[in-house]
Amino acid sequence: MIGSFEYKGTASMIFKLVCMSIKRPMLAAIRPKSKEIYGKSGIIDYGENDYSPKPIIMHIAYKGESYAELRRRAREIAAWLSSEQWEKLIINDEPDKYYLARVIGGVDLDTFKKTGQADITFECQPFAYMVIDTDADLTWGEANFPWGTDIPWGMSNAYTFSATANTSFEFENPGTKEIDNSSPQGSKFNVVITGTWTTLSISLNGKTLGYVGAGTGTLVINNIDMEATLDGLNDLDNIDGDIDSFLSIIPGQNSINVSGTGLNITVQIVFAPMWL
Repeated sequence: MIGSFEYKGTASMIFKLVCMSIKRPMLAAIRPKSKEIYGKSGIIDYGENDYSPKPIIMHIAYKGESYAELRRRAREIAAWLSSEQWEKLIINDEPDKYYLARVIGGVDLDTFKKTGQADITFECQPFAYMVIDTDADLTWGEANFPWGTDIPWGMSNAYTFSATANTSFEFENPGTKEIDNSSPQGSKFNVVITGTWTTLSISLNGKTLGYVGAGTGTLVINNIDMEATLDGLNDLDNIDGDIDSFLSIIPGQNSINVSGTGLNITVQIVFAPMWL
């Protein structure tokens, strides 16, 4: 498919490239946790299989007025594509989603006469992410809002609630993948609690975390890295409950429950929806 893409915040159109996606698997390959047993047909599947990185290949072509210009532009493109870390890759037909990607195999910018072309292989984390998180504070007319996406416009209401007593709150995850501590590097799911409490417990999808003793300030529970901070300082020692897994968000409807005593808090659910 002919189109364009953005990488590291720079659009391919800046380089006047003609682009075409030539490999873009919708589903990443599974890394099965299985074993063959002699004398038993088939394999033993131990479950909890995970996903391999997803390769996305973009073909680019560009023109130059001279061989020297072609080489100069080739080096500019190479510098753009070079990265030692994961960067956002957005393809034009899905502007509301990005992949965490990097180019690890090098890029052979073939040059001949006044035309250059190359295949760029991006190694991507296996899932696509929403281009904005649920804590984005957007205003009407915001250019970066992904219109046409399933994320609701009024995110401050859709993912934030207050509690002075035991409270349940419903929210929607428009993604198709569960978000938890097994999610890829670069994923995001925090529960941010601001206010005061004497006792505090948070339950979500069969898992519960509690806070040991009274607290005040802003408590951030990072469910990807299984960390907790209070006013920016490590506070993991005061977290109990399902500390071997923390909380998880499932695709579709979720219900979070906050209970405790002396509650005067605001709870914000901050995450980046993920798609297969």
